[in-house]
Amino acid sequence: MPYFLNQAKIDFKLRPILFIDLEMTGLDVEKHEIVEIAALLVRPPKFEIENSFYTKVIPTHPETGDPKSLKIINYHPKDWTEAIPLKQALEELSQFAPNCFLAGWSVQNEWDFLNHALEKENIPYFYKHQLIEVFSLAYVHCYGDQDIKFLNLPNMAHKLGVHLDPHKPDSDIRATLEIFRKLI
Repeated sequence: MPYFLNQAKIDFKLRPILFIDLEMTGLDVEKHEIVEIAALLVRPPKFEIENSFYTKVIPTHPETGDPKSLKIINYHPKDWTEAIPLKQALEELSQFAPNCFLAGWSVQNEWDFLNHALEKENIPYFYKHQLIEVFSLAYVHCYGDQDIKFLNLPNMAHKLGVHLDPHKPDSDIRATLEIFRKLI
């Protein structure tokens, strides 16, 4: 069974950060599945990209996917012929970024799906049990800004001049990292 307390103690200023974005067949962790993973491994203090990870994941029950979610992520089975099984994707990701913090725009959703998937596949947690949520930084930064009425990744990217191709996980995570850099 995965266990958070088995993580090594590392000075937080030295711990690598995994900026991660998942695309899923819906938002219910009990019903829906991870179908894409994009991640960037960065190291403090410059937060430069050390490595990147991307894969499509074979859904085992695409029929349970939320039709709206499948449309948003542009899911078509023919585009998933090179996809890999979830267990393999998680094992590769855990080797890619051991002992890291997870970061993302609104990373709680990724956290929930990763925790559920790791438990299901009986793979140990490879990340620390704290999150770095870029949305929270943007909230503080933009709270007094009268020009932003809806705080989301596309609006923040536009405000800061960051390129974004929405709902493409590699683009989403690169934009999130760039926004993070501009806000810290």
